[in-house]
Amino acid sequence: MSITTQPQTLLPISNQYFANGYRLGRIWYFSSFDEREGEPDDEYVLVNIASYCEKGLHSDPNWLAERIGFVFGMVSGGLIPEQ
Repeated sequence: MSITTQPQTLLPISNQYFANGYRLGRIWYFSSFDEREGEPDDEYVLVNIASYCEKGLHSDPNWLAERIGFVFGMVSGGLIPEQ
């Protein structure tokens, strides 16, 4: 049996879809140094959330929670070290 550890967060995450997205966003952050330009920041978060909402992607709250979690996970990579 494998044990999956949750990444460290500044606040507790109770939504399983957001938590999964957050975990995946951190994985992306720490594994994509060669592929990306610059650091994702607060503007990146706001632009992406606005884009999801403009496209009507908020109609599935679980899908939206996972995508927003992913974006926050990416940004947290620059603030919270990899464990």
